[in-house]
Amino acid sequence: MMDVDILIAGDFRFPGGTSTSIASEARALAVAGYRVGLLALATGPLAPRRPIHAEIRALDDAGLARLVPQNEPVQAQLCCLHHPLAFSVLPAVPPLVTCRHCILVVHHPAVDASGAAQYDVPAVIAITAALFGPTLWAPVGPKVRVTLENLPEPPPMTPEDWFNILDPDDFAAARARLPHRLPVIGRHSRPQASKWPGDRETFVAAYPDDPGVRVRLLGYSAELDPVVAPRPANWEVLPFGALPVRDFLGSLDYFSYFHGPDWIEAFGRSILEAMASGLVCFLPPDFRNLFGDAAVYCTPAEVLGHVRRLQQDLPARQAMAARAVETVRERFGPGLAVARVQALIGPPSVGRAAASRPAEASRCTGRILYFTSNGVGMGHLTRCMATARRMSPGTSPVVITMSKAFGVVQDEGIHVEYLRYFRSIGLDHATWTEKLTDELTAILSYHQPDVFVFDGNVPYGGMLAALDSRPDLWRVWQRRPLWRPGVGAEFLRLASAFDVVLEPGEFADPVDRGLTTASSADAFRVAPIRFLDLEEAYSRKLARSLLGLDPDRPAVLMQFGAGNNFDLRHQAETVFEMADPQTGNRDLQIVFARWRISENDWPLPAHVRLLDAFPISRYLAAFDCAVATAGYNTFHENIAAALPTLFVSNDHPEQDEQWLRAEFAALRGMALRARTEDPHQFRRKFQCLLEPQTRARLAAACSAARQANGASAAARFLEGLTLTRKRSPLAFRPVPQTAGWHR
Repeated sequence: MMDVDILIAGDFRFPGGTSTSIASEARALAVAGYRVGLLALATGPLAPRRPIHAEIRALDDAGLARLVPQNEPVQAQLCCLHHPLAFSVLPAVPPLVTCRHCILVVHHPAVDASGAAQYDVPAVIAITAALFGPTLWAPVGPKVRVTLENLPEPPPMTPEDWFNILDPDDFAAARARLPHRLPVIGRHSRPQASKWPGDRETFVAAYPDDPGVRVRLLGYSAELDPVVAPRPANWEVLPFGALPVRDFLGSLDYFSYFHGPDWIEAFGRSILEAMASGLVCFLPPDFRNLFGDAAVYCTPAEVLGHVRRLQQDLPARQAMAARAVETVRERFGPGLAVARVQALIGPPSVGRAAASRPAEASRCTGRILYFTSNGVGMGHLTRCMATARRMSPGTSPVVITMSKAFGVVQDEGIHVEYLRYFRSIGLDHATWTEKLTDELTAILSYHQPDVFVFDGNVPYGGMLAALDSRPDLWRVWQRRPLWRPGVGAEFLRLASAFDVVLEPGEFADPVDRGLTTASSADAFRVAPIRFLDLEEAYSRKLARSLLGLDPDRPAVLMQFGAGNNFDLRHQAETVFEMADPQTGNRDLQIVFARWRISENDWPLPAHVRLLDAFPISRYLAAFDCAVATAGYNTFHENIAAALPTLFVSNDHPEQDEQWLRAEFAALRGMALRARTEDPHQFRRKFQCLLEPQTRARLAAACSAARQANGASAAARFLEGLTLTRKRSPLAFRPVPQTAGWHR
C-alpha cells in the first residue's frame, strides 16, 4: 500500500492550464515536505493518444510525487480531485483509495455564458462519492463559484476558492526582457475559437491592427481566420505549443486577454503566467475581483490607447509590472497551497523536502505485453524491442512473437514467448484463429498486463477476441506508415478495436501515398524508431577489430534482409564479382549480413565475410558504404548513422513501398537508388558509390538531416499508459440514495 499525505487525482493529459496548475500545486506541497501521490485517469473527453503532461511526469521523474500504479492501494490524509470532467465516467480500474478529506477542485464552470451545461453535476457527485467518499467542491475562482451557486441543487462547496498556484520565480527569465523599438502586444491560448474574440472588430481592437505596434499570438490557428480575415500585416501568429510559454512571454511587452461571448474563463492561468513574467495585462473588468490592482481593466477598444500612454510613462509601466509580480507572489504563490492543505491536515509530517527524493520512489511498476506478427523481416520485433529496452527498471515488458527470431529478445534479457503462425504448423485459418484466442487469453490472464501493444499490419481476429476479455487493458496498435496505395482498407477499419495507434516516424513521410495518411493525425506519432541510439554503436576502430577487417581498406556492408519473399541474388552476385580480388577491386572488403530468420543459405565466395549478429546497426561505423534493401529499420538506421548507401527495394506486393522510400532519399541527395529490374543501373550505381567524393556527399547530406530516435518517446508514452486508468465502457447513471444506503 502507498501511504501519502496528499493524493492528487485527475486527468493529467490536459495540455493547458489545468495540468500546469496541478503540477505547480504538487511541487509546492512536495517541496514543503508533504508526501504526494498522483493518480492518473483517462476518463475525461480527451483522445487516448494524449500523453500525461510533461510537467507532471517530471515530478515523478524527480521523485517529488509518485504516479500510482494501477491496482496499488493508497491511503491518504487528503484527496485533491481535479476537474469535474475527469470524474464524469467511471474508470475501468477503480482506484483503491481511503482518505480522511476529499476535495474536488473545479477548473471549469458548470454552465457557459449561454447557460449550456458543461458537465453532469449529479453524476460527478455520485462518482466521486462512490470512489473516494463525501467530497467538497472547491471552485478555482469566483466565476466558477457563481455558476455552481446558481444551480437548482448546488454541490457542497468549500468556503474559499481554490486558486491556481504559480511560483513567480519560475518566470524570472521572462522578466529579463530587452526593450523593443515597437511595443509588442501578445497572448497565448489554446486555438479553441470561444477562447478568442468572436468578431473581427473586437479581435483587431484587442490585438491592434496598427503599424505602431507588433502583435504576437501563440495558439492562433487557421480556424480563426474566418473571424479575422484578412490577418493584419503587423501580426505574427504561432501554433499552440510552438514555443515554451516562458520564452514566448519573454518576447512581449504587454498581454491582452479577451475572449468570445460564450466563454467563461474559470480562472485565467495564462494571465497569471503573464503577470509573473512582469507584463502589463489588459483584461475585461470582470477579472478585477480576482487580480485586484495588478492589471489594467478595459474594453478591447481601449487597449491601444493604454499602450501609447504607458509607452510615454515608463515609471507607471514599471510600477504596474512590479505590482503584477508581487500579486502573484502574495495571492497565488506556493505558500497558498501549503497554507490551505495545512489548515485541513496539519503541517508536513516529514519536514521540508530536499530537491528530490530517491529515484527509486518514482520508478514505474507497470506491465506491458507486446505481440508481433511473424513478418518477412525483423522490423515488427525490432521496433517492439527498441521501446521495451528503454522502459524504467520497474516496468515489466513481455514479448509474444510469431517471429522465428525470438532468440534476439532473449539475448536482450527480455522475457519472450514464441507462438507459431498457422502456415508454419499446417493449420487452417479458422482453427488457428480459435487457437490464437485461447493462447492469448491464457497469456493475458497469466501476465496481467496494463498495456497491450500489437506491431503488425493485420490485426488478427483471434487476437481481438482475446482482448475483449480485458476491457480495462490499454490496446495499442504500433503501425508503421508507407503502405502501398489502396491496400489495407479492411485492416484499417479494425483500428477502432484499439485505444491508440502509435505511429513510428517515417523519413519519406512527405511522399507517403498509403491509406494510413488519412488517419495519421489521430495517431500518437514519434520520430523514426531505431533499436540503438547513435552513442550505443561501436566505434569504427572497435567494430573493424571485432569483424576482422583491415583498418586501411574500404569496407562494404551488404544488407539484403531475410530474402524470404524476394530474390536479390543477382544484385548480390554483382557485388561479389566487382569486389573479387582475382578480377575486380582488390581493395574492397565485403561483409554480408545474414538475418537470423533467413531461409536462404547462399554460398558466399571466399573473399566475402559473414556478419551474423544482432543488431547489425551496432557495427555500421566499420563500413565506408552499404548496399541494402530499403526496409524500415535498415533504411532509418543507415540514414541516422550517415552511412552512404545504395538502396534497392524488396518489391514483393506484401511489402511497404520500399522503392518510394529509396527514391525519396535519393532525391534528397542522401542515398543512391537502383531498381532491381535494371541490372546495368545497379552496376553503375554501385561503382558510383565506391567513389570517395560520392560517399562524402551522401554522408554530409545524411548528417544534416539526422532525426531523433523516437524509441524513447514511444517507450515513455507506453509507460505513461500503464500508470493511467482508462475509462470504463459501462454507462453510469446516478441513482438517488435511499435511507438504507451507505458507502
